Amino acid sequence: MNRRLLLVFSLAAILAAPAVARAVDSAAIAKRAAILLPQNRVQAFRNMDAFFPYHVIKRGGPVAELPGMSQKLEVSYKFKGKRRTLDDLLARTRTQGFLVIKDGKIVDERYFNGANDKTKFTSWSVAKSFTSTLVGLALADGKIKSLDDPITEYLPELKGSGYDGVPINDILEMSSGVKFSEEYGIDSSDVMIMWDKTMTEQSQTFAEYASSLGRSEKPGSKFVYRSVDTAVLAMLVKRVTGKPLAQMLSERIWQPLGMEQDATWLTDRPGSNALEAGDCCINATLRDYARFGLLFLHDGKAGDRQLVPAAWVTAATNPQSRQVGWGHLFPGDPGAYGDQWWLIYPGAGHAYSAEGVFFQFIYVCPKYNMVIVKTSAYDDFWDDQLGIEQLVAFDAIGQVLTKH
Repeated sequence: MNRRLLLVFSLAAILAAPAVARAVDSAAIAKRAAILLPQNRVQAFRNMDAFFPYHVIKRGGPVAELPGMSQKLEVSYKFKGKRRTLDDLLARTRTQGFLVIKDGKIVDERYFNGANDKTKFTSWSVAKSFTSTLVGLALADGKIKSLDDPITEYLPELKGSGYDGVPINDILEMSSGVKFSEEYGIDSSDVMIMWDKTMTEQSQTFAEYASSLGRSEKPGSKFVYRSVDTAVLAMLVKRVTGKPLAQMLSERIWQPLGMEQDATWLTDRPGSNALEAGDCCINATLRDYARFGLLFLHDGKAGDRQLVPAAWVTAATNPQSRQVGWGHLFPGDPGAYGDQWWLIYPGAGHAYSAEGVFFQFIYVCPKYNMVIVKTSAYDDFWDDQLGIEQLVAFDAIGQVLTKH
């Protein structure tokens, strides 16, 4: 039996026991374990802060309006020799919210399964790009002296682990060399173990888990996507700023950017001293995700205010030293990984994307002056071919809108 199902059923049995104090904890764990079951995802993915502890990302000040008249875009594209439609793709990936902004204006905004513009959709790994941005701000503030510094200069508790002496820059680029497997849905995979221990069971903090890991290769020698790397970046941000990530994100991005709703960020335990899950789990509205995408589209500026250094936006969203080989998507023009952003190269221009399992996207395309946000509750964690098709569809949207 799948470990996650076994956990749910075992905890259900525990709930029948007379020990009241234990039953309360077990009930919470059972609910958290059940959110990944396919039949629960639609509702759970827009109510994650009902199941997990969290910190609030507070909005403040005037809302930055997003003008425009939403219309249903009719877009078709060719993929694997077949003509396909955007509507069909949105249905196949169990889309919950879909928003397209072109030239600063909303051109398509749709919600599904009872969601609306007030719904807080969970980000999954889209949050990695937010955590990376906070690292950039800490660097600009002088809280981090250099990205070449070893992470253990700031987090000595990681000495003796696979992170001992690893430069911050290698962690940003997912080339830490730490022994960690990221195979979704396989219970023996490290990413699933980390999720269960730090989030579902909350039997370990992210710091405790990261400290237990060894090393598989020389730091900086190989790109391997590891969610734990971003969890360590979250530890770094909190240590050097002395603030919860949610507070820093609120003060530096959420409020000055004019977000329209408070958001939440799930944590590894209850309380103000808990650490946000830097690798995942921001919960925000579709439009507020889009405002973050627009911030990067505008080189870190909101109006006349430079919220994020333009140099950081450029560095984070361009390839560093390791290619990840997406040449099969656009032949002769491969994609790459930046600093916690996926980089896509359609034709002469380039796009980049914050992405999460179950098909979450903030897609930024300077070539078309366009941002697309898509939140979903897909049946599986991921599908490589469907992920490629999604990016082809996004590029087709840009082509259609540019012709109009």
